[in-house]
Amino acid sequence: TNSSSVPPFQPGNLPVAQLESLRSKINSMVESIQVLQWTIEQGGQNAMPAWPDILSKYTILLSQSHNLTTTLVGSASSATANRANGHGLALVPTNPYERLAVHPSVPVTEAQLDGEVMSVMRMQSTSDVAEHEYATVRHLAEHMATRGSLGVVGIPSKGADDAAASRSRFGTQEKRPEYADVLRECEQIRVEHDERVERAVRAVMLLREKFDWKARVEVENAEPEEI
Repeated sequence: TNSSSVPPFQPGNLPVAQLESLRSKINSMVESIQVLQWTIEQGGQNAMPAWPDILSKYTILLSQSHNLTTTLVGSASSATANRANGHGLALVPTNPYERLAVHPSVPVTEAQLDGEVMSVMRMQSTSDVAEHEYATVRHLAEHMATRGSLGVVGIPSKGADDAAASRSRFGTQEKRPEYADVLRECEQIRVEHDERVERAVRAVMLLREKFDWKARVEVENAEPEEI
């Protein structure tokens, strides 16, 4: 690469403060994810942590992701609002991240580009994340009647060889589900889950109204015995 073809790098034009803020938010989210994972795993112990602990850490993670999304969407919204003035003329966008691109500040070789720069510019999930995602989806699909995408593409499930052999012996073949069937089952699972949650909340509310919990947990100070 010829040095004359390298675009000039002007650090003064970079929104350093906004980028540092984004990095801080993302690092906090990564730490919160690790803390939540450690809490759920309990150090490999066969035990379930207390629900308030899980809920508090999940709430923190949810708040952090909401703040990050608000920061990005807010910048984009302000840029969209300022794109045109009263005369319909386009203005300079105010989104500080809209015109940014990852690019090496000095010329690099092809080997350096493949080994160093491409790992930074990669937008796809890492192999470890992809494997965990595939394992999770497959585990959920194995417990569905339609077997999710596995049933659509015809991937046999564990322990299904005997059933397949029995069907082929009698000359019958099971019809593969379609994606519409999978979506209907997912919707049914969601509705049933919401109904169970509603019943549980209603039961808790009935118990709260039935008993005087304040009187049950209130402890009176014992009076000292007279001598």
